[in-house]
Amino acid sequence: MAYKYHVGVVDYAAIVLTLLISAGIGIKFRYFGKKQNTMKDYFMAGKNMSKFPVIISICVTMTSAVSMLGTPSEIYRYGVQSIVINLGLPIGIALAAYVFIPVYFQCGVSTVYEFLEIRYGKITRYVVSALFILQMVLYMSSVLYAPVLALNAVTDLSIELSIIVFGAICTFYCAMGGLKAVLWSDVFQFNLMFITIMALYIAGIREAGGLAQVYDTANSGSRLNMFDFRVDLTTRYTFLNCLLQGIMYGFGCYGTSQIEVQRLLSLSNVKRAKSTLLISILPVTGLYLLCNLYGLILYSVYYLCDPISNKKVTGLTKYDQLVPYFLVSKFHSIPGLTGLCMAGIFSGSLSTVSSALNSLATVTVVDFIHPLFSSIRSNEAKSVFIAKTLSFCYGFICICLAFALLHTSSIKQVSNLVNSTVDGPVAAIFTLGILTTKCSGKNVLFGLLAGVAVTSWIGYGTLFSGYIQASLPMNTSKCATSFNFTETVSYTIPTYLGFENISSSTSSMLVSQSDIFILYKVSYYWIRPIGFITTIFFTFLAVCLTGWKAKISLVGGKNKTNCKDIIEIS
Repeated sequence: MAYKYHVGVVDYAAIVLTLLISAGIGIKFRYFGKKQNTMKDYFMAGKNMSKFPVIISICVTMTSAVSMLGTPSEIYRYGVQSIVINLGLPIGIALAAYVFIPVYFQCGVSTVYEFLEIRYGKITRYVVSALFILQMVLYMSSVLYAPVLALNAVTDLSIELSIIVFGAICTFYCAMGGLKAVLWSDVFQFNLMFITIMALYIAGIREAGGLAQVYDTANSGSRLNMFDFRVDLTTRYTFLNCLLQGIMYGFGCYGTSQIEVQRLLSLSNVKRAKSTLLISILPVTGLYLLCNLYGLILYSVYYLCDPISNKKVTGLTKYDQLVPYFLVSKFHSIPGLTGLCMAGIFSGSLSTVSSALNSLATVTVVDFIHPLFSSIRSNEAKSVFIAKTLSFCYGFICICLAFALLHTSSIKQVSNLVNSTVDGPVAAIFTLGILTTKCSGKNVLFGLLAGVAVTSWIGYGTLFSGYIQASLPMNTSKCATSFNFTETVSYTIPTYLGFENISSSTSSMLVSQSDIFILYKVSYYWIRPIGFITTIFFTFLAVCLTGWKAKISLVGGKNKTNCKDIIEIS
């Protein structure tokens, strides 16, 4: 049985202190200063936030612990090709800043899905809002569970207690302090994440023998494969699919997802929102770049003895456990440093989950409760109370689903796949709504459902087909303990964030690759572009079959005149 490192009292004290600070931020904005008694204050932070916390929150909200653990493992296994996503991200974010953000401010919406009602009607708004709720509930549960699982593999940290404590603290400060508490807690958690990453870099470069040695080792191990220009949909990472993934992720996530747009809506005007989003390009791509490049350092440290292949000694079974394994093996002798770095990893999850909770409460109140209950819509205090209650309820659901993950190995992949299958089609109908005047609600609903159906078919077909995507060669020649090792290709489940279920015995159960349907071999990085293109195709097919509209017809919502003006200009 592999040895697990003991988490000491000082380490626990460091973790508890960081949690108390996060909770204290929620208490501060609940009981001190301007109270969160109106929807504008609770949902939009009074629309008077400064740029700095919004930029930091934009940066860390979608950079969860899953990215901190999963992205380096992907580079470790498949090489640096996926770093090209950082070239596409700035393009996508810039497009979001100039295409989407002005429309939301002009229409005066609180959620992006209000725009869909103004443009297409209530049914479209309800369908997309429901997809967002399902998507975020699944995603935040896996985001909370993933670092707990990884750290439990190499330490004696309790999975059950960690899920409850971290989930409860996150829910508490989010529900108590609203968006303003979430934004400022993100700033604190960003500092912890940055400290953790820097500590890992310093220790990793020192262990590998310097930057020159990192480069030489990565090069000799074929990890510097950045320019693969093949047009092959079945290759996991190519220059083209990584570039498109970056553009689509930046365009969709930062332009059409409530979880990111809500931060920009907390600013006073569209000019500040656009400049804030454009400035955030630097920290967003910088953080992703750091997560990517750390995979090369890990490879340089373990290139002669892969810890997963040497699992009889290390006890590791999944590549997403590499980062915490290195962390505790190098820092356990320094009191408090392991705990501080653990807190940094968990901070990535806390920032994502708290942002998701706040957005879920906002979407539920504004998009479902207010349209159905006019008495609640006219009562600010009651709306805020319901929002706080919903935050607690969603937090409870998140914790429960995280516990359900204890007995399954695929829910992380499924939840990440939900993000990919939904994001592309949703970005498509927002784009059509802003840049064209030809689509009605029925047309885009047909396109949306067709797009989601196609991406779900391909994505889930890939997930359950048993298709093997081989990683680059691993070396075990210098492992401390020799044992009979037969090289096998691991069963890889394509996921956006790079978490896989690795089993050396899986190969015997896999079907022949030649028997797998060709679409089930498509790289998961193509799911978003496929969803976007498919939705646009089927929408315009419906438009052609039902007849072209001469002019845009805004069918519901508020500020319709302003919306019409800016959409026609776009």
